[in-house]
Amino acid sequence: MHDAMPAQTLKMQIKQRLRENDPTFRYYKSLFNFTSDLITVTDGDTIIDANAAFSEFFAAQGMDVFDPGFSLSDIFQKIDKYGYVYDGYEMRRWFDTILRKEKYHYRVAVEGREKLYHFNVSVQPLVPADDLYVTTLTDITEMMGYRYALEENFRSSIEDKEEAQFLLQQYDRAIDVSNLVSKSDLDGTLTYVNDAFCEALNYTREELIGDNILILCAPDEDDLCYESIWETIEKGNIWKGVLQNVDKEGGLHHFDTTVVPIKDQRGEVVEYLSVRRDITEMVKAKEEAIQTLESKTKFFDQVSHELRTPLNAIVNFTDLALENFDEILEDEVSRDLVRMYMERAYKNSQNLLSLINSLLDMAKLKSGKETFAIEPYDVASLVQDTYESCSSLIKNTNIDYRSKIKINNILIQCDPLKFKQILTNLISNAFKFTPDGFIEVRVSEEGDECHIEVEDSGIGIPSEKLSRIFEPFEQVRSNDQGTGLGLSIVKEYAQAMGFTLSVRSEKGSGSCFTLKTKKIGMKEEPEWVI
Repeated sequence: MHDAMPAQTLKMQIKQRLRENDPTFRYYKSLFNFTSDLITVTDGDTIIDANAAFSEFFAAQGMDVFDPGFSLSDIFQKIDKYGYVYDGYEMRRWFDTILRKEKYHYRVAVEGREKLYHFNVSVQPLVPADDLYVTTLTDITEMMGYRYALEENFRSSIEDKEEAQFLLQQYDRAIDVSNLVSKSDLDGTLTYVNDAFCEALNYTREELIGDNILILCAPDEDDLCYESIWETIEKGNIWKGVLQNVDKEGGLHHFDTTVVPIKDQRGEVVEYLSVRRDITEMVKAKEEAIQTLESKTKFFDQVSHELRTPLNAIVNFTDLALENFDEILEDEVSRDLVRMYMERAYKNSQNLLSLINSLLDMAKLKSGKETFAIEPYDVASLVQDTYESCSSLIKNTNIDYRSKIKINNILIQCDPLKFKQILTNLISNAFKFTPDGFIEVRVSEEGDECHIEVEDSGIGIPSEKLSRIFEPFEQVRSNDQGTGLGLSIVKEYAQAMGFTLSVRSEKGSGSCFTLKTKKIGMKEEPEWVI
């Protein structure tokens, strides 16, 4: 072991011996320049000697390694995100960290003209000097590029996987929230149901899991339907269709259903996944639409028939009258016939006008174009006026037509013309179906309500027609005269003014129609001035 020699003295000796072509140093120099690694003898900053690879690398970056201003401490990047040796560089020099050999290997980075270069670095003291070091830099830039690419791809794949997992969770949640999801084993035993499934069918999860899916089958569901489902899914095929299921209370539900066979890696079916979408409201709407269409078709058929009947009569009677027109001046019998034909034509034209007016009233009500002038009115006065207006209907009958108005000065909200039309129709119907007996118009108070009733002792309404009596063209008897729209209009007017309309009746025992509405106060008595 030689005593340590001052660094400057050793530097001068090395340079001198190189100049003298010392054989030992020539051999050293040959090995020194043979490798592609960047090798230098340095005190940590100043370059004492450097091989060709070292000099050429830095020359390519525009730096002269033997320039007095060149310093390794300046060119090594003082960054730590790459895991270089500069952890704690402010407290010790860069090579001190390497000499401690606390890690298996170390790296440094050099900022070039176009990119950042990466090197594995090793440092060995140059004996006998205690402040000179042989430093070797092995270029790993390309390898680090591959590493970063792999790391980025790996990081990206993890992020993609996490993103895909997150999206999948969102999709699962969306399906789980908006659909009824269940799973069953190959025997149809339920193994999973989601919250939406339980909520829609009013079961708890514990009540369903472990039971067979057939407990949900509707009693009238076609067995062949379920046979076709099992036949399809047992073959590993997806089944789609509409199923009817019953909830815990027996309520019927319609579901747009998809049953998917779940297979293992060998392609064998291991369970069944069912996704249901509740279309009960849609099915009901469709059924209502069909009923509405059927009702409209029936309505137009009836309208056509009702319009054709009086028109045919008018045409026929007018034609007969014209045939006998030439004889009416000479023949009294012909005059009587023509008169009868004209009277019948006139009567049918009145019926036709009444029908058309009723149809127009109905159309305005349905379209919302009918207007109501609703204000407070004295109900007793309105009923009394209508009662008296209809008294002419008693002519040529044996009917006891009477009124019982037990209240006075009670106000209700209504359109007076529409109210009188309602009451007139009810009274007219009573006369129409009461050959003898009585017709009574009543007004009374019941709590905060006012009741207006029209009761008769007529033929009554058959029980099978009682629920349909307010429908258009519905009549008590098939041969009844009239439009069959009167009670429909009565009901529409009553509802529009906030009235409740009801009927009680029994075949052969008369009928009673009742209007109910709220009282809004008392009519003020006029002050007498003397």
